[in-house]
Amino acid sequence: MKEKFEVIEIENQMMKLKVNRSSGCHSCSANGGCGTGILAKYFDHYSVFNKPLQDGVAIGDLVTLEISAKELFYRASQLYMLPLLALFAGGLLGDIIYPEHEAGQIILAFMGFSASILLVKYFVK
Repeated sequence: MKEKFEVIEIENQMMKLKVNRSSGCHSCSANGGCGTGILAKYFDHYSVFNKPLQDGVAIGDLVTLEISAKELFYRASQLYMLPLLALFAGGLLGDIIYPEHEAGQIILAFMGFSASILLVKYFVK
């Protein structure tokens, strides 16, 4: 998968890149009512990140980065499958610890889900 990024800042041999979404969400006429368009407005600050400076790159240039399909599917499984598996594992653990109390099972399920979200946020890069 290839994606174009705009160089918005260069500092200390690092370039700050921003996702170039001009061909996607911002040009579609349904972006105001589409779930992806709405989320893109609120989480736009997550589309900026740093990479080592490449030779001949200046501010305003478009840089193409590529990620392999294997890496893409691996990262997607970490992002989507890990929290779901943690939710079910917490529910099963709650069933073992609190077989008679449904509230305890639900609480442990959501604790597993929440813990996996935090793990994904802070440790999966």
